[in-house]
Amino acid sequence: MDLVRDLLDQPVVDRNGRPMGRVDGIVLDLRADAPPRVVSIAIGPAVLGERLHRAIGRWVAAIEIACGVAEGRPIEIAMSDLRIANGEVHAGAAIGETAAGTVEKRVRGWLRRLPGE
Repeated sequence: MDLVRDLLDQPVVDRNGRPMGRVDGIVLDLRADAPPRVVSIAIGPAVLGERLHRAIGRWVAAIEIACGVAEGRPIEIAMSDLRIANGEVHAGAAIGETAAGTVEKRVRGWLRRLPGE
């Protein structure tokens, strides 16, 4: 498997088929006596920002903190809980069991308060 081509930026869906985001990062276990091992994937705008530039990653993480959605971020899903099929990454968890669900609920609450909605 080519990690960058086959995994990075692929859509992630929960066990119920609901979108959770995209694979923004890949977490490796670097071992001195063996090849690196893929431990998990990371999902979150701060991870994507970090890929673009370290300063962008810190800036996005600061925005998450200021908005009160930084707890449990970035979301990491162990490789043992993933299945890859048809260009999608299927997680064994439901979105409500992760920080992605918390962020979604908070954003929906903010949107409900907008005038005209």
